[in-house]
Amino acid sequence: MQTAEQNVCTPQISADGGSFRDPSGRVYHLDGLGVHRVVRGLSAAAAETTERLLSESFIQRLIAEGDIIRTTLLPHGDSAVSQMEEMGWAAAAEHEPLEFITWPYEWPFSMLKDAALLQLRLLDTAVRNGWILKDATPFNIQWREARPVFIDTPSFVPWDSGEFWQGYRQFCSTFLIPLMITAHLRIPFQPLLRSRLDGIPPEEAAKYFSGMRKFKRGVLSHIWFPAKAERRMRSSGRSDRTARSGRRQPKTMLLALLDSLLRLVNRLSYTPADSDWSQYSETHSYDDKDYETKKRFVEKHTSELRPQLLWDLGANTGTFSRIAARHSGAVVAVDGDQDAAEILYQRTLKEGERNIIPLVMDLANLSPGQGWAGRERAAFDRRRSPDMVLCLALLHHMRVSANIPMSLFIEWLRGLDATAIVEFVSRDDEMFRKLISAKSEDYPDYTKENFRREVDKHFTVRDKLDLKEGNREMLLLEPKGLA
Repeated sequence: MQTAEQNVCTPQISADGGSFRDPSGRVYHLDGLGVHRVVRGLSAAAAETTERLLSESFIQRLIAEGDIIRTTLLPHGDSAVSQMEEMGWAAAAEHEPLEFITWPYEWPFSMLKDAALLQLRLLDTAVRNGWILKDATPFNIQWREARPVFIDTPSFVPWDSGEFWQGYRQFCSTFLIPLMITAHLRIPFQPLLRSRLDGIPPEEAAKYFSGMRKFKRGVLSHIWFPAKAERRMRSSGRSDRTARSGRRQPKTMLLALLDSLLRLVNRLSYTPADSDWSQYSETHSYDDKDYETKKRFVEKHTSELRPQLLWDLGANTGTFSRIAARHSGAVVAVDGDQDAAEILYQRTLKEGERNIIPLVMDLANLSPGQGWAGRERAAFDRRRSPDMVLCLALLHHMRVSANIPMSLFIEWLRGLDATAIVEFVSRDDEMFRKLISAKSEDYPDYTKENFRREVDKHFTVRDKLDLKEGNREMLLLEPKGLA
């Protein structure tokens, strides 16, 4: 029986909801005494392969360059190994923890493109060194310092020279086809990937590329011909696995395929359109003096709190995300406009702002829990709570555009247990009048007095700023009841 002291010192273990499909291992989170560890339990065979993999110079170089997550095979004296052994695993490896986990259906175009290029480069390097990646899913990639990092080291396995690349179809379905749909047709891939976690298969994708569209770059080779082959196999009763059995893919042929895919992905591009949201930093309704005052308010309080994780909800092209990033460990900048998020990502790369992660997400329809039992891909607000949240000129959009009652939004905001900066736009503000002009509902609950009543139920106001001659109000809010 454990003593009370042992219970305090023993880290609490929780299995990662998205790590169970590979029988060779599973990821666990160990939390205790203020320390968070990410540990992967490994089977005996996987432990042997991992030990061999980590001794390879090309893997050591890729880890040092930041392309692969830092990984250590733990010695038997480590307490985490004992915990993994109690759960039936033969060994354990530890991975560097990340600030925040995101999913491919939340990424703007260039983030998915950069992840695809990383996947291909890693596979090319692996094949040249006698290894291969046994799968090709973007869920094996996360973001650290605004760059993609590969997190699933057990995906590397020794390559049997001439072995067929099993991950080709998965790469096309989850990386290449979504990119082509957006690049060639300007159809956002995010809703498609959110509804199909395994990606868009060639047969389904072919429906988007009818007529002359099938002659767009890469479509015939990677959508139309594979779709035709799959239909033929299905009509003959053969499976794709059966069709591949016995087939060989010489090293030169595989490397040539990877080179052609690299060139194709590199040439795919997406140019954001001009819109009210993608141009918000130039088209906002503030005069210069008020806009600078608003910036100083955000800078003052983020610099004082210095949050490890900050969410900027309704970030647009990231003016305030970038201010907050100067004083934060990581900033997750969320906006429903894919063009605004795309502009922010490109800007962070150009200007070296490494701690901002732009995401595309409808804030009235946050990414839900998905996959097996609704826990394989955790909901956005169930992954990790932020230390601070920015909700700037957001509340009136949630109320009028999305019909979310103000009370429900503020209650949800309190549930994050985070300090918040919230901007209230009054009914007299020209942007509110513009927003409500197309609506038949008057939203009588949307008043400054009701806003303050709802705020006072859940938060303590620590600071206040009036803007635009009192038509807007910014509040620094601290959750009530926090230990």
